[in-house]
Amino acid sequence: MELTGDKTFYTVTMARVYADQSKYEEAARIYRYLLDQTPDRSDLRHALEAVTSELSDTPGHWHDISGLIERWVRLTVRLNALRRLRQCRVQKK
Repeated sequence: MELTGDKTFYTVTMARVYADQSKYEEAARIYRYLLDQTPDRSDLRHALEAVTSELSDTPGHWHDISGLIERWVRLTVRLNALRRLRQCRVQKK
């Protein structure tokens, strides 16, 4: 499941289904996406922590790092868009 695809099924229920099926990486990906959309939800944070604790330990926890990189890229894109909007607003004044 990729973040660039259809996110129709990126729901808490789908993440729970994946977790129940021991598909922890897929569940973690959905929880990360949902947290990006609603960062103030502590229930999602706790669910993500629970799912990532079930993932097999890999050197450096690459699954955690890749999720952070994905999130950083999305936030950087949003920040750049905000900067461009602010520049447009300043130029109109």
